[in-house]
Amino acid sequence: MSIDSPVADDLIVASPQGAPPVHVASSVPLGSVRGISPLLFIAAALLIGTGAIAAIATGANVALSILVGYAAFVGTIAVIRAPAPAAQPREAHEAVTLVPLPNEPATAAAWKLVNTFTLSDASRLLCNIEPGAAATQESIAWGRALIDAIKGGDLAIAPKTGAAQSIDRERESPHYMTEVTRDALRVWADQKGSMPAFLRG
Repeated sequence: MSIDSPVADDLIVASPQGAPPVHVASSVPLGSVRGISPLLFIAAALLIGTGAIAAIATGANVALSILVGYAAFVGTIAVIRAPAPAAQPREAHEAVTLVPLPNEPATAAAWKLVNTFTLSDASRLLCNIEPGAAATQESIAWGRALIDAIKGGDLAIAPKTGAAQSIDRERESPHYMTEVTRDALRVWADQKGSMPAFLRG
């Protein structure tokens, strides 16, 4: 360390012969040591020294008091000269906007273009479940309601080409693959006072 320079000698860059040495500015501000004020450093040193002297004055072991004071002073120096911790990337705390779910889960809009439904598909669509998904207690209940409506003559099955007897048998004993038309479902749903989303429009 140069006596008349506050910059460490190891920061002096060697220059060609005949040229004056070039000093590289230290990254540590002269007014502080790693962000710690020199006054605070001096105060800490005085406090440690005063504590050691007071311990000796009260009859403590001289060697032990000097050792403890030296250790405290060296620890203070070590804390000051320790490399500054790397800046942790600040996590972005963005406000999360929760989008409220609609009262009725939306099924695919393509079902509004379908004109014929099996009772299995219709029972799921009536409780806003995509056809092909696992049946729920509600969809099973809708399936039974559709079957009862067909048996009671309130819901017409889709017209088919074939013997009239087979159509009558299916009307008497409908099953989950029995087909109904969109118009028939809409009329039946309107009679029940409910118009599901896939039948609107």
